[in-house]
Amino acid sequence: MIAPGLKVFPLKGHELVGFFVYRGMVTTNLIERAFLTPSQCAGRAGCVPDRGFSGHIGKDQIYELGGFWQWTLNPYFDIRLLGQAAWLGDGYKDLAQMADCNQQLPGFQACGGKNVALRGDIRFRARF
Repeated sequence: MIAPGLKVFPLKGHELVGFFVYRGMVTTNLIERAFLTPSQCAGRAGCVPDRGFSGHIGKDQIYELGGFWQWTLNPYFDIRLLGQAAWLGDGYKDLAQMADCNQQLPGFQACGGKNVALRGDIRFRARF
C-alpha cells in the first residue's frame, strides 16, 4: 500500500488534509493458480478449474482519493468534514468478472467492477 498525502494549516484552528491511496499486490501467482481454466489445468496435480478466467489477475487492486477539513474551535470541541472516492484497479476487475452478478437469470452474467464507491462524513467531536 502506498499512501502519499498533504496536510496544511491555512488558518489557526483549521486543518486541510488530502491523500491518495494505492493498494496492490506484490505477486498474484497464488490467486491465478486457484482460478485456472480447465485447459490451463490439464496435467497439473491438485488443480481445480474455474470458468471464465483468462489466466491473469492484475496487481493493482484499489485506488482511493480523499481528504478532510477539520475546524478546532477550542481544545475540547472540533468539527470534521470528510470525503473519499474509491475505484477498482484491474486486479479487482479481473476478480469481479469471475463472479455471477445476477444469479436469478439463467446462465452466467459477469460483474463489471465499474462502480465508484463514495463516502462522506461529518463529525462533531467533544473531548472532556
